[in-house]
Amino acid sequence: MSSTIDTVLQDEELILRWLPGSTRRMVVVFTGLKAGFGGAPLDEFAGSASDKGKNNVLFVTDRRATWFAAPGLWRRIVKLIRYLRKSERIDEIVTLGNSMGGFGALLLPRDVRVRRAIAFSPQLTMDRTLMDDTRWPDIKDKFGDLPVDNVGGTFADTKTQYYLTAGGGCREDVAHLDFAPEMNRVHRFVLPKGRHNIAGALKDAGLLSDVIGAIIRGRKTRVERLYAEYAEGVA
Repeated sequence: MSSTIDTVLQDEELILRWLPGSTRRMVVVFTGLKAGFGGAPLDEFAGSASDKGKNNVLFVTDRRATWFAAPGLWRRIVKLIRYLRKSERIDEIVTLGNSMGGFGALLLPRDVRVRRAIAFSPQLTMDRTLMDDTRWPDIKDKFGDLPVDNVGGTFADTKTQYYLTAGGGCREDVAHLDFAPEMNRVHRFVLPKGRHNIAGALKDAGLLSDVIGAIIRGRKTRVERLYAEYAEGVA
């Protein structure tokens, strides 16, 4: 990967970073609380998302960790992604996110045509009346209304393939997956012994890049084999 990640927008609420690729696919990566992915800094993770320079990659960071509830923030993000899709002549969009970023990755298909949405340890809701997940702030109380109360409720109105992965050792993450509807396009994976940072565990096992690459290409059988390899390694 010879290109560098350029910061194309930065203000108090939002950072957008751009890594150009050689194809017309764009991977939109919604970063987590520490602006990285699965414990890895962006420069280290970028190779997985870009597939060695093939994919264009847009990194989206909600700087205040509002779960995109800051007034007008989500609308800005959608508008900018639509602009890039047009200006870069993008034919296919894949989203990718971890934890808070997983919420964004699962939400974007509501507003933009997305081929596949990939989320590790995602929160599908931050509405305390739906799930009292006390690991995180009360976003509604702190920032106001979320873009959606339950992102799983948006899946039926899209044509996106959804891939959701959680660690079986984190009961809250597994509970979040229950908010996703039962559909042929929704693929849930609960990996044994994994905790909240299941992406980091896959990275440590040397599998994260291959898993992401397989999902980006829509190779579900390959993903299942890789996850079986992970399960054997932690047994």
